[in-house]
Amino acid sequence: MSITRREIISILHERLVSNPKILAMWLEGADATNTVDEYSDIDLCCSVEAGAITEVLDHTRKTLENLSSLDLIESHAAGDDYQKTVFHLAGTSDYLLIDFDLFVGRGSDFIEADEIEKPLILFDKCSVIRYSGQEEYLATKKSSQRIQELKNTIAQSSRIEKYVKRGLFLEAYGYYQRWLLAPLIEILRMRYTPLHPDYYIVHISRHLPSDILIRLEGLFKVNSVTEIKVKSKEALLFFNETVTELNTNSQ
Repeated sequence: MSITRREIISILHERLVSNPKILAMWLEGADATNTVDEYSDIDLCCSVEAGAITEVLDHTRKTLENLSSLDLIESHAAGDDYQKTVFHLAGTSDYLLIDFDLFVGRGSDFIEADEIEKPLILFDKCSVIRYSGQEEYLATKKSSQRIQELKNTIAQSSRIEKYVKRGLFLEAYGYYQRWLLAPLIEILRMRYTPLHPDYYIVHISRHLPSDILIRLEGLFKVNSVTEIKVKSKEALLFFNETVTELNTNSQ
C-alpha cells in the first residue's frame, strides 16, 4: 500500500516535535489553504536553532527513510539562515514531492487575513511565526515606483516588433512574454492580489476574476508572428486599462 500524504506529515510531526533544536514546524501551500488535490506537493517548513540545519536535515531524512527509500534528495543553500531541500519517497505519487524549508531562528513572513499565503502551524515553541497587518505591509510597497518601472518595460515593446517584422516566431514569442505579458501579469496582480504582486502565474487561475483570466489566457494563445502583432496591441491596452484602475482606486 502506498504511503499517504497524511501519513508523511503525521510521522514527521511526531518525530520532529521532540527535537529541542526545532523551534517550530508548519505547512504552507495547499495544506494551509485547504486546496489539496492529487497533484499537490507538501510544503513543510521548520524553524531551527543556529547551527542546527545539518542535524535537523539529517533527522528529517532518516525519518523519511524509515517510511520508504528516497529516490530524490536535492538541496539548495540559499543563505546563512535558510536552506531548501526536496525529497521524494519511492513508491509515492510523482507529484508528492516534499519541499522542506529550514529557517534559522525565524519563520516565514505572513500577513493577517491573507488567504493566498498562510501557515498551518503544527507547533511553535518559541513564537517565531509572526504576522504583520495588511496596511502595514502595503505601506512598505513602493507601488507608484514599481508601476513606472513596468511602464518602462512595456515601452520597450519595439523589441517584439522587430522580430515580428523579421518573421522570427520563437524570438518574437519569447520577447512578447518578457516585455508585455510578464509586466501585464504583474500589474494585474497589483490590482487583484496586491499582497502578492510577484507571484507571476503561481495559482493565477484561482486568484484572478474569471473574466480577467479569460482575457489574459487569450493573449497567450498565439500561433504566428501575425497573431503576436495583433495581441501585442491588445496586451498594451489591457495594461493601460489596469494602470488607470489602480490609479483611480488609490485616489
